[in-house]
Amino acid sequence: MPDLNFDGQRTWYATHGLHSYAAKCPPQLVRFGLSYYSKPGDRILDPMVGGGTTLVESCLLGRDAIGYDIDPLARLIAKVKSYPLSDTVIERAFLKVSSLVEADLAELKKQAPASSVVKRATPPEFHNRDYWFLPEVSQALTLLAYHIEQVEMRRSVREFLWVAFSSLILARTSVANARDVIHSRHHYWEHPEPPDVMAKFKSRVNLMRQQMREFVEKNRVEDVVTRAHIGDARCLRVRSESIDLVFTSPPYATAIDYSRAHFLAVPWMSGVLGVTFDKYLLLGPSYIGTERGRFRGDFTIHQKLRRYETAHSVLSRLAETSPRHAKLTQRYFLDMQQVFTRIARVLRTGGHAIVVVCPSHIRKVAVPTHTVFTEMGKEFGLRTKKLHTRTINERRRILPYMLEEFGKRMDTEYVIIFQKS
Repeated sequence: MPDLNFDGQRTWYATHGLHSYAAKCPPQLVRFGLSYYSKPGDRILDPMVGGGTTLVESCLLGRDAIGYDIDPLARLIAKVKSYPLSDTVIERAFLKVSSLVEADLAELKKQAPASSVVKRATPPEFHNRDYWFLPEVSQALTLLAYHIEQVEMRRSVREFLWVAFSSLILARTSVANARDVIHSRHHYWEHPEPPDVMAKFKSRVNLMRQQMREFVEKNRVEDVVTRAHIGDARCLRVRSESIDLVFTSPPYATAIDYSRAHFLAVPWMSGVLGVTFDKYLLLGPSYIGTERGRFRGDFTIHQKLRRYETAHSVLSRLAETSPRHAKLTQRYFLDMQQVFTRIARVLRTGGHAIVVVCPSHIRKVAVPTHTVFTEMGKEFGLRTKKLHTRTINERRRILPYMLEEFGKRMDTEYVIIFQKS
């Protein structure tokens, strides 16, 4: 068995660093799962694909893979990261877009700029736009988005540039007036000087091109097919017993609000994402693990969860301290129960499902999520074959944390190996 802590190992190889993503699963952990529990040519599924780590590793190891995510930006990132692209075609489109944007920016500096340029530099309207973005930043982003959409190029290259665009906003150091925008607890931070959007875009694309070149060089297996789709893990449209291995790292209960983490990039990207800004904001309460939602009436433990000893105990204790968080956690358990039914259905007999999860504290109540999951798996014919632990390196944590409010921070992650009987 390898050391699953991966201390000192490089986690940003190939396209894994193409775009920031909160709570990203280490690629070495996915590689371990694929190497031990699948073989070349097998079909892999990640029903909550997030930033696409499973797809990238599947491609590098010669496994066909399919990933689903309810979040359209996550799906776009996963798709781009796992699709090999020639550097030549990226460079050609990048240079064309950059030159057009710079020409428009130069035109806007004239005393009487062309009305057509002024029109296409007018940013989209959305709530608090001028709070989060300086006017010159909004203007540059709008022109960049316009030319990414209008310049003739292959769709895969256009999507690559859209991911580069998104990464300017959703980053620790964003062009927006914010820090840690990739996380749902980002906060306002005003730049001392307006960020140079085009300089950052050029730097970002050049780095992404290096990463894509490494991905292409490492990708030695021909005829591997990876796909990323919009889809809900609670109602997967995948043929029964068609998957050899499931690998997924589901969201934690009430931990990260992905739609809130991503929303600042969406106003410019509604075309490629297939959703308007307003509709995107409405998606948030439907995500697994969200802390948003309204609940009526007193809390009672749902009958579907009463047969799980650990879930019953956790919910009873939460109800004493915070009925609202008991309701949120119960909804999370019910959602994950549906996910486990789908995993059990699509997995072939004898196949494995690997679920990576960290227990948590919610309002200072310990929530051993891994134990709840093993109880759920057993009900649907997924026996726990092995249970590995790994230590979460404190230096790699990038989410803020409030000890007084949440309680002790968990530092152990569980890797549950299920096998379908």
